[in-house]
Amino acid sequence: MGNNYKIKSTLLFLYLWLCIGFPLGLWILLAGPSKWMAEYARSTDMEVSKENILGKLIIIVYVIVAFLLALFFKRIIKKSENKAVKLFIPGILTLILITSVYIFSFNPQWLISYSGETATKNLKTREDQYKQLEFVYGSYPNEEMIKSLKEKGYDGIITLLHEMVIPAEPALLKDENELAKKYGIKLINMPMMPWISENGKILQDAKKFIEKEKGLYYVHCYLGRDRVNIFKSAAKKFGVKTSSKERTKIRKIEDLPTWTRGNYFKLEEGVYLTPYPTDDEYTMFVLNDYFKTVISLLDNNVPDNQPWITKEEKLLSDHATNYVHYPFTQTINQKDLEALKKLINSKEKPMLLHGFLTNDEMSKFIISNY
Repeated sequence: MGNNYKIKSTLLFLYLWLCIGFPLGLWILLAGPSKWMAEYARSTDMEVSKENILGKLIIIVYVIVAFLLALFFKRIIKKSENKAVKLFIPGILTLILITSVYIFSFNPQWLISYSGETATKNLKTREDQYKQLEFVYGSYPNEEMIKSLKEKGYDGIITLLHEMVIPAEPALLKDENELAKKYGIKLINMPMMPWISENGKILQDAKKFIEKEKGLYYVHCYLGRDRVNIFKSAAKKFGVKTSSKERTKIRKIEDLPTWTRGNYFKLEEGVYLTPYPTDDEYTMFVLNDYFKTVISLLDNNVPDNQPWITKEEKLLSDHATNYVHYPFTQTINQKDLEALKKLINSKEKPMLLHGFLTNDEMSKFIISNY
């Protein structure tokens, strides 16, 4: 009996935490404190390190507040002898959760309008004789913005949204197609997944487009962040100019203190030793043009390493990223380390070095003796 009571009590708390945490998190990240802080940081040219610290504090406070609110409502429900109260509080919180999920899934334009990523007043106007190719980047454009793009003489819109990213993006694509037809502006679909494994072909399509086209194009994904930065990085490497008014934010490695496969270590200014990045970490930090060079230290004589080496070689080749495979064994010595330092000094920074984990003997030696 006691165990069943504890299980029910724990499940109730977790459910209340979900009902409070999801809508509160959406508000904080897209329309509340995180947005306000980002706007203030941009307006005051705040140092990135200080902005990152403030962003982490906001997330910590959010988790604590959601936890305490869930605990508070749980205690009210448990102590109350009024059945109406026991039903009313979970019912209202469930309604709030359903509403926020609906907005996130089926009415994302509302979220985008509060994300602060791009405003029509910041859009570049096309010159009469446009003899080059130029991209302006941002978030999903609403009807007002699509109309403004047409009026400012843009040659088209490039959407990176993907129909497989359900439920939001198929609906967004449908609306965007209809609005593009309504205002007579060309819409080009180059669908990119939010993760990295399926985007190689699209980047090749983008390269072909860049080689033959001229004009001014607006490029967007959902909120104008990771996929836009990947496209922007590739376009830059293919020689395309970016508008001087462009203000998309590039994530820095300090935005994520601990990586999935372990801690990372700053060996010197602009040189980081990390575990092998996950797909999400590649998307957020490596393929957005933050790191200029990637050096893999994986030993290709270890059979388990070969699939990871092959995957990375193809990935960074597709994204035109400077990549060096410089294999080390776990018996690394000081002479090996000096050779590595010489290689590091010859390459462009910021630079990412990685084995597979950062708690193996090779990584420990590098960290201790660098």
